Amino acid sequence: MTIEYRKSRNVVAAVAVAIAASAAVPGAALAQNALGSIANNDSIFIDGKTFEILGGKAKGDVAAQIKNLGARELGGGAIIFRSGDKLYILGGAGAEAALLAGEGPIHIEYEEPKDAALKETYALVKEKRGLETFRELLSPFRLPEDLYIKAVGCDGVPNAYFFREKNDQATIRICYEYLKEVREKLPKEATKDGIEPHDALLGQLVFALMHEFGHAAFDIFQVPVFGRQEDAADQFATYIMLQFGGEKAHRLIKGAAYSYDGFIKDLKDKPKVTLPLAAFSSDHGAPEQRFYNLVCIAYGWDPQIFSQVVEKGYLPEHRAKVCKYEYGNLRFAFRRMITPHVDLEKAREVIDRSFRPEANMTSPEKK
Repeated sequence: MTIEYRKSRNVVAAVAVAIAASAAVPGAALAQNALGSIANNDSIFIDGKTFEILGGKAKGDVAAQIKNLGARELGGGAIIFRSGDKLYILGGAGAEAALLAGEGPIHIEYEEPKDAALKETYALVKEKRGLETFRELLSPFRLPEDLYIKAVGCDGVPNAYFFREKNDQATIRICYEYLKEVREKLPKEATKDGIEPHDALLGQLVFALMHEFGHAAFDIFQVPVFGRQEDAADQFATYIMLQFGGEKAHRLIKGAAYSYDGFIKDLKDKPKVTLPLAAFSSDHGAPEQRFYNLVCIAYGWDPQIFSQVVEKGYLPEHRAKVCKYEYGNLRFAFRRMITPHVDLEKAREVIDRSFRPEANMTSPEKK
């Protein structure tokens, strides 16, 4: 869009931004905070270095320029805020509601399933405030757009996935079928490896949900991924769980590993596996590969806390030798590409108050 600004700057001339002619006007409840209004075909620009607010006026055919630039309509308005030396924008239908309610850019929804067999799962996850807990875990991330997290029925398919809906809303869907399946397959008591039922539930859910948020983060923050994105999302989830530290991290990782229970049982008794060639064509790694990647990253993070994965033969020594290097690569990538989008002080607060171990549960603390 060709814009003439009242104050000349090269960076302003190079950037087409802030077409707000179609944005909704805040309601009466926001009137007391009103700083002014924007006229038709006018625009504003906030300098990302000086944080000056500059006004401008479009020239020529505005509709054509909107189309050529690929500008998106912000149907519910937009919130632009500054955190440190960066600017963030929250757009769409949730912007005004977020400003009024202070709920932030993460929206949750429990859709009541049509399948009667899922009603109990729906009621339970809603009663336990599962999505609220997930939203709390994600609250330290500074999201530049709305993210919708929905618990839904999936026509009998146990799944969880990230995608963009037709209106371009970033959305994570968690199927009641998946939640039901996880719950039904929990161990009745602690396994021989000391995985408690509660840990198996929590670890599997956190791993799966953080895996899907990994996909969302790569998309929203425009993080380039080399290799399979499914592997990258697994590593993203593993890294997040390890940041809980010590006993919490140990229990979460062990709980997540329970999803590979069948493979673990056969690890020593049936070391030779025969699979059809098509099994290697999936964009997801084989369960065996995902298990080894999970425990290797954990072992590389702290060989002392996770020493038993080597001692019990669950992680071959030749792989264990490179796990510190693998974790180091993951940490470097996360800190470079993801950490700038995280409120670290808030993250520490969330970690401190999340997943408090029960009194009778003990695991080695990270030194």
